[in-house]
Amino acid sequence: MRKRVSRILAVTLATVVTVTAMPSEAEAAFRSFDSVPKAVSQAISQAASQKEIRYFPVTLYDYDQDTINQAVYQEDKAENPNSRVLRGIYFSNGAPGSSYATWNTWTGLLTTNNTISSTQTSQKGYVYSGLVGSDMQNGNIHFTVPDGGIFDSGDTKTKEVYTNVGLPFVYENGYYTFDASQDSAYFSGTAASETNLTWNDTAQTNKTDNRKGFYPFNSGTSVRTPDYHFGMIATIPFSMTADGKISSTSDEDIKFEFAGDDDVWVFIDGKLVLDIGGIHDSVNGTINFAQNKTEISATSSGQTSGMFIKGGRSTAGKISKKVFRDSEGAGIFDTTLKTFAATDQHTLTVYYLERGEGASNCKIKFNLPMKDTVSVHKTVKTTDSKGIKLDDSILAQISQRDFYFTLYRDGEAVSDATYNLYDINNQYVDTRMTGTDGRFALKNGQTAKFIGTMDEDDGKTYYITEADNGASWIVPKWSYQAEAAGGFHVVDSDSAGTSMSVTAKGEADKADQVSFTCENEMLHKETASFEANDDYIVLDYGLPVEIDPLVNDLAVGGSKELVEIDSNSLKYGTAEVKDGKIHYTLTKQLTGVEILNYTAKVKSTNGVDDQEAQAKVYIIPATDMYYEEDFGMAEYPNGSWEQEGTPQEDYQEPGLVGDAGDSPYGSDVAYLSDSEDSNGSSCYVSTEKGAAKFTYTFTGKGTSFFARTSNNSGYLRIVIRDAKGREIYHGYRNTIYQSENKITLYNIPVFTWNTSEYGTYNVEVSVAKAGNRFGSDFWLDGIRVMQPLDETDEHADIAAQAYNQDGEANMTAVTLRQKLLSDYTEVDENGEIQWDGKTFVVFTDSNGEIKKASEYKSNGPKEEVYLDEDQSVTFSLKDWDPNTNKLYLGVKAPFGNAKVSVNGQILELKNAADCYYEISKCADISEKDGSTIATFEIKAEEGLVSATNIKVTGNAEFTIIKKQTYGKGNGYEENV
Repeated sequence: MRKRVSRILAVTLATVVTVTAMPSEAEAAFRSFDSVPKAVSQAISQAASQKEIRYFPVTLYDYDQDTINQAVYQEDKAENPNSRVLRGIYFSNGAPGSSYATWNTWTGLLTTNNTISSTQTSQKGYVYSGLVGSDMQNGNIHFTVPDGGIFDSGDTKTKEVYTNVGLPFVYENGYYTFDASQDSAYFSGTAASETNLTWNDTAQTNKTDNRKGFYPFNSGTSVRTPDYHFGMIATIPFSMTADGKISSTSDEDIKFEFAGDDDVWVFIDGKLVLDIGGIHDSVNGTINFAQNKTEISATSSGQTSGMFIKGGRSTAGKISKKVFRDSEGAGIFDTTLKTFAATDQHTLTVYYLERGEGASNCKIKFNLPMKDTVSVHKTVKTTDSKGIKLDDSILAQISQRDFYFTLYRDGEAVSDATYNLYDINNQYVDTRMTGTDGRFALKNGQTAKFIGTMDEDDGKTYYITEADNGASWIVPKWSYQAEAAGGFHVVDSDSAGTSMSVTAKGEADKADQVSFTCENEMLHKETASFEANDDYIVLDYGLPVEIDPLVNDLAVGGSKELVEIDSNSLKYGTAEVKDGKIHYTLTKQLTGVEILNYTAKVKSTNGVDDQEAQAKVYIIPATDMYYEEDFGMAEYPNGSWEQEGTPQEDYQEPGLVGDAGDSPYGSDVAYLSDSEDSNGSSCYVSTEKGAAKFTYTFTGKGTSFFARTSNNSGYLRIVIRDAKGREIYHGYRNTIYQSENKITLYNIPVFTWNTSEYGTYNVEVSVAKAGNRFGSDFWLDGIRVMQPLDETDEHADIAAQAYNQDGEANMTAVTLRQKLLSDYTEVDENGEIQWDGKTFVVFTDSNGEIKKASEYKSNGPKEEVYLDEDQSVTFSLKDWDPNTNKLYLGVKAPFGNAKVSVNGQILELKNAADCYYEISKCADISEKDGSTIATFEIKAEEGLVSATNIKVTGNAEFTIIKKQTYGKGNGYEENV
């Protein structure tokens, strides 16, 4: 375990805000701050101009025309080898000729038939639609034509990339405005990341034609050779009101406005809202949230508004779209404005591309509301401590590494606190929580944003610490940016720049923000070096897992190699090295944190300077775990049990903690395509000649076992005993599923039992001998254990940290069907539902008809809600917090294929095995009696759908308050 040395930066905020570094005795831990922090340079420019300037982070791209066009060409030819027309997106002077698709030609040279004209046309104010997809992919824009990686920040072969650059906006009367026709923003001297553009209240002017424009890569306001080939991603965090007005006391609409050229695409939360593509004259694009519409139109009265559509011709006039769903149907978002507004933080992203030469217009204006935030941004220099550029291979390794921080407020760690995680392009990734010790992790380029953390009335001191990164790194350099409504000024600064005090004046009704930036720099080394970092893995299945412990390790001067592992101290499984990776196999139920030590090295290029290092792999049980029937938990003391089917030799996902691409707990790619038994097999017994039995022991707070059900499946007796042998449950289940076509359903949770007492329990299941009333077949498919972690485990805090980081903390799960029916029905001594003759609908049956409770005929196990096509069930959760809660729906296709919609958003199901899908963002939000209500309609669109459980994380307290079912033209609704 490394010694954790902290690096500290602190600021103090109040209504009159004071920003203060830590006192002199902590200076040695810092080495240095920026001599002039961003906030200070901002304050100086404010004082000079008498205007309030606010900076928003952007990424700027400076393209080499020949290189980027060549990259597009190679991609173009690979995708369209037989096309005579180049269909990519190219940089030119706006008139490249007929061998290029028309979206590369200035629209003022296009006819209404979307053909090239030899003379200017009136379409110069037209835009080009369809060049990008309607949704971002992997947090970035997705082109529908070859693009050569135009906005790929990781590709520096075709362009120079500058990240976290401050774009200045004038803040006045509640509006933020950058207008290149009035003001200028440019790099002073050499362009660089992590800096602010210089703001000037005089516009930049092209001396060749005296045109004003936006030329960030040309220093000064007088420009002789404009750089016309550049791009920008600007991100703006914002919140929203339920009616789209600035406040309850204002009638002013919340708006975003853009005017400029060339290609501009505006996304909100990853959805395309303004599509202003093409090489065109300056065009207006607006989003009005109160009026629920977007509009694209020509800028001046001398231009004609319209749109060319990729693959089609054109449409004339203003282009308008609806943003949110209303009484007339869905908009760009399939959700209402009120639901959208319930979430504290949203992101508006502007993709701006100047590629046609001749002009560079850019005006961005908005009055989007914002909340108080404290944010922490992580960045690593691309050069080492001697200024030598790091190889791309080293930067790629660094991108996989976690850096650990702790945020303090008035000396107390901000523990179990929710924050939003953003990627290198400032796109939202996930909502997470700090650990019980306040710790959280960031990768290079990521930002953690704590919303509403500040207190407007009392001064609060915030400081941030970074855990020691080891011998490969020098002491980090810290900077901060403070933005308060009334401005701020320098109070004191010593000659070394190691401490600084700043006073800022804020207002209670304005957003105050403090942003910390921690910049790390690798220590230059003449010989090979190796840094091994601990790995944290969460398992939610009993399948084996392949772990690459080197993925976040850092080797300089050679290649990484796994030397050995210490498997002798393992308690729950076995491990071996295969092909440079660890293959770990559970041999018993995982109820604690398994620790696996490994040794790795850098194999130096000179063969002399090999360096070894040690680290740990922490293997953590998920909040519930699923084990196959052949795992070894179940024992079969009597009956002729035999395996049916062939187990697949699958590995479960690695389960890296904090990996946003990993499946939620209780779901895995190994199971998402299982159309029958999970993992391909089950354990079968026939009771034609006599009864059979299986038993298993589990440790946790509940269990389910899964089986097939058919018109001949058996009758069960279940007995549960505690660790002292005392019987605590005795009940029965009839697993027959009656259907006209004698259909078999797979992976059905035929029995579920939960308790509030963590402990070790034995489950004994007897399958009755076949008779007139009972079937003879039973197939055990798998066993699920709920909340298996022993909270007294010495490493339980590590598991809690993992759950927080994965957004799976404070988990509560219920069987959906039992929860929906619990207020209306009773159960007998066996736990079976007893209908009491009430006449309302409780849910739809799989036979295609709505049933009254008193008429419900299914004899199968009562653990699921079956929905046939066009049938639905609706429920609401009370006291819902859309900023912290997550809802997962356990759902599957019993016949292997189905489609289900959640409030209109489609999920395609190919899993007969029970898997969780996150549906939090599908919620329909409303307010009632001071409570926030989240409503979910689950509807079968194609095929039979089975909904099993709902799982809520982030808050253990929730109440289902509404139940509703529809089907075949009928419906019933009941409020609880």
